[in-house]
Amino acid sequence: MVFPGARSHVCPAISELGEQIQRFLGGEPVRFDLGIVALERCPEFQRRVLRAEHRIPRGWVSTYGRIARSLGTPRGARAVGRALARNPFPIIVPCHRAIRSDGHLGGFQGGLEMKRALLEMEGVEITPAGRVHTHRFYY
Repeated sequence: MVFPGARSHVCPAISELGEQIQRFLGGEPVRFDLGIVALERCPEFQRRVLRAEHRIPRGWVSTYGRIARSLGTPRGARAVGRALARNPFPIIVPCHRAIRSDGHLGGFQGGLEMKRALLEMEGVEITPAGRVHTHRFYY
């Protein structure tokens, strides 16, 4: 035994989060509680972006520019993109729901194939060329 004095301990909140992530990845609609993550460790602007992104419903998308405008920063699309690129809570804060203004996927720290898979799992149609085909835009 490597750590003979170690005891097993289960944290109910983390166990529940793990179960929610499993359900989400299995295709179930799950709304994550932001109270489980340490948003206070993020800069203020990023916190605002992450909260805005968290409000986007499953099966909907928004653009970096729309999110910026909703935050009162009409020319802040790139800043929103940078804040989401540094999202320390992917899945919980579903940054895969933010796309470019031309309808293309944009970036994603898990890679574009994962972003595409997550969006398609939520019912968002994406063309073979990588353009989102939906009328369900938030903000």
